Amino acid sequence: MAEEKNNNPPMRGPRGGRGPGGGPPGLRAGEKPKDFKGTLKKFIKELNVIKTPLILTLIFSTIAIIVSVFIPKIMGKALTEISLFATNSNSFGSIITCLVVMAVLYALNYVFNMISQVLMGKASVKVSYSIREKLKTKLNKLPLNYYDTRETGDVLSVFVNDVDSIQQSLQQSLNQLINCVITVVGVLVMMLTINVWLTLIVLLLLPLAMILSRFVMKHSQKYFSRQAKDLGRVNGHIEETYTNQKTVKAYANEDKAIEEFEQMNNQLYESSQKSHFYAGLLMPLINFATNFGYVVLSLVACIFILNGIPQGGKGFGIFEFALEFGYLVTFLEYSQQFTRPLTQLAQIFNVFQTTLAACERVFEILDETEEVTYNVTNTFTKLKGDVEFKNLTFGYNPNKILLNDVNCKIDSGQMVALVGPTGAGKTTIVNLIMRFYELNDGQITIDGIDTKTVSRSNLRQKIGMVLQDTWLFGGTIKDNLKYGNPEATDEEMIEVCKAVHAHYFITTLENGYDTIINENATNISQGQKQLLTIARALIAKPDLIILDEATSNIDTRTEVLIQKAMKVAMKGRTSFVIAHRLSTIVNADKILVVNKGDIVEQGNHNELMKQKGFYYNLYNSQFN
Repeated sequence: MAEEKNNNPPMRGPRGGRGPGGGPPGLRAGEKPKDFKGTLKKFIKELNVIKTPLILTLIFSTIAIIVSVFIPKIMGKALTEISLFATNSNSFGSIITCLVVMAVLYALNYVFNMISQVLMGKASVKVSYSIREKLKTKLNKLPLNYYDTRETGDVLSVFVNDVDSIQQSLQQSLNQLINCVITVVGVLVMMLTINVWLTLIVLLLLPLAMILSRFVMKHSQKYFSRQAKDLGRVNGHIEETYTNQKTVKAYANEDKAIEEFEQMNNQLYESSQKSHFYAGLLMPLINFATNFGYVVLSLVACIFILNGIPQGGKGFGIFEFALEFGYLVTFLEYSQQFTRPLTQLAQIFNVFQTTLAACERVFEILDETEEVTYNVTNTFTKLKGDVEFKNLTFGYNPNKILLNDVNCKIDSGQMVALVGPTGAGKTTIVNLIMRFYELNDGQITIDGIDTKTVSRSNLRQKIGMVLQDTWLFGGTIKDNLKYGNPEATDEEMIEVCKAVHAHYFITTLENGYDTIINENATNISQGQKQLLTIARALIAKPDLIILDEATSNIDTRTEVLIQKAMKVAMKGRTSFVIAHRLSTIVNADKILVVNKGDIVEQGNHNELMKQKGFYYNLYNSQFN
């Protein structure tokens, strides 16, 4: 029923933050979490929801890798048999056997890999689903002052983009990490079974590839990070400029906008060039290190082959220098399989760090302090509407009190107007009635019951609130009108719309009450939106009504009609009306004059005018 005010700006692309179209920024290259260990522990706890599929993925991945690492050795055996075929015709059967075994192993590798990929895909979706559920629940429990201090885009960025990044990282990087670790171990074991000396050479050559990879990644991360920021600035500028073309053209600032865009676009071009230059160096350098290793291994392996065939090996135990011909190809394949995962591990670790940074932003929300919860000992069924403020003290910042020891009593059915200068505390008072914020001290009672002793949802179900900032969601006009009371009949809806003079303009629309409200409700006027929000509040059948500058966006003629309709609608209900145009509240039963956080005067219009005090001066300032 209550219509909550959104004090935050719409999601947009601020300079240096958002992605295309003002969307969220995504993972930023090289980004690291502030608390690596703490975030990692929390992240691991989140994986409890996929414990079983994660274990199964590990098992199937292990089987797939073990199967795959045997294939090159069998291929090497087949090549050896082929080389001996001219002198030993019996080796043909061994060749066929090797080929059949290889075919079976390839099939098994494909099947187990596919199963592990499917399991990890489902598991990653389940984790993101679980996190989004927790975020949704948490966001509903956070106090409004949390949203007052944060941009809407930042919250949406975490909810949408960071969670999606976590899902993608789980699906790709975690599975890749498991494969890399198992592959390195499995290949190392297989190389040792072939030749220890060649294995040692591979291990000695490995640092070359690692150093080159580290050098490139160190520089590319810096420029990719700069590229992400520059892209955010460009997209932010595009959205701000081209979604506000009327303002740009009205001030004849097209040339300035183009100049700013060109400057940002040049910076993006420079950072993009450098980032892709270093990224392009990675594979050629890795290939150089790998090919260099191939040359060294081939040279040494040839020496071993000549040494081992046909005279027999030299050395002792597992340290024989002998090497079969077919195993030369096998060992070269293993050396490549061994080097590639190790270079990938550095990239995976970098992605994992940025994933943990996304996790950290998620956990920051999940760790936020929730709304204060009191013991619910009462429930409102039907409100009479007797409202009383008892020593009410409040400040959005505890160190800066806005309302100071406010006391006031409102009788059931009264129309109460709150007037005063901007920032005096009028909206704050009605926000406190709705329990959007909690009091520092004092009480607000309705029908003698402290509002803290009832649930927030129960309280808000009994109060209708219409804000100056209208909000309509995408959907039909009918859906919007019944938002606070889905059970309302069409007849009840139409009756209320007629009372607030919204029925006529609705019926003039092509589809009437089934007209779709488009994005940002731009297909109806601001005044029409305000009429719909007033009707929406009344359709919900509230026992108490709050109107915060509800007629500010309506023309004078419509305002008169609405005042008459609202007078009928508020009959028998306590109502609070905030108005800057004092002509709209001269018939109020009680006027509360608020200034600097205090109710400095109260009474009806005639009584306050006779006092010739603050209200008297305020009223005359609007008509003289």
